[in-house]
Amino acid sequence: MDIAAKFTTLFVDMILPLMVGYLLKRLHWRCERLFHWMITVGIILLFPVLTAFSIWGLVPVFDLVWLPAFGVLLHIIPGGLAWFWGRRKYAGSLDYGSYAISGFLSNHVTLGSLSAYILFGETGYAYTQMTLLFNSLLMFGFAYPLAQYFRKQHDHGAGLKIDLKQILFNRNQMPLVGMIIGVWLNWQGIARPAGFLPVFDMMIHFSAWTFLLPVGFSMDFDEVRHFWRDALDITLIKCLITPLLTLVIAGFAISDQIAFRTLILLAAQPTAVNAVIAMKLFGLNLHLSVAAFVLSTAVYLCLVFPVIFLW
Repeated sequence: MDIAAKFTTLFVDMILPLMVGYLLKRLHWRCERLFHWMITVGIILLFPVLTAFSIWGLVPVFDLVWLPAFGVLLHIIPGGLAWFWGRRKYAGSLDYGSYAISGFLSNHVTLGSLSAYILFGETGYAYTQMTLLFNSLLMFGFAYPLAQYFRKQHDHGAGLKIDLKQILFNRNQMPLVGMIIGVWLNWQGIARPAGFLPVFDMMIHFSAWTFLLPVGFSMDFDEVRHFWRDALDITLIKCLITPLLTLVIAGFAISDQIAFRTLILLAAQPTAVNAVIAMKLFGLNLHLSVAAFVLSTAVYLCLVFPVIFLW
């Protein structure tokens, strides 16, 4: 993929769906049910198939066993910094919880996967899925209960009961099933069908629109303008501090250059839309998380991604 093709793909698969989704919101189109269906299909079908097929064709490299550990670290670094910075900034648990969780959750699955595919091809996409092995567990097993904790703290003990079984065993874990299948097929040495490659490429582009179109629809600039200063803090954590720390740490453990560059790319991902969803679900400060998502995504697309592309 040459330079022109890569930037064309960046615009068509990253920026354009956000623009179209926002335009639909401004036109007051009722797309909520459609977008909910799209996200559901992406989680239970697209991601599992893409993950299984990409890992199926990987050539095993010993130091890649560190990738899932780095995936956890890519949550701990920004989440830990946001946790300590937020403690000094906020007295209320709703603001503090929104700030901390917006720092903890990054857009690894959608923007990260697509960015890795654009820059490093199928191998980069597969390394991304390996890195995100525990992503669903960290999101639904830690971040969402944490949001629930902040809500309970605000309500002096009143809140929803945490259902551990529902958190650990649900359709959001389907990408993990795809990874297990891909690892098993790879380990068995079963030949991967070459004819599926064009379909794989098409599914990558479709998955980008499946998740980013609803994200664009959720943007509301009028309601988040009071939280840009908070969003700037999170953006610095996401797009500058975390990738620099990861660069130093990964240099000692990862020798494969594509895997190394993929980690740096993932370390620089903006706030995830799932942070916004968590704020809606548990009643924390929604506008703060939306501001973090919008600003960090804009900085990533306009500055961070081009820098990594030219690196």
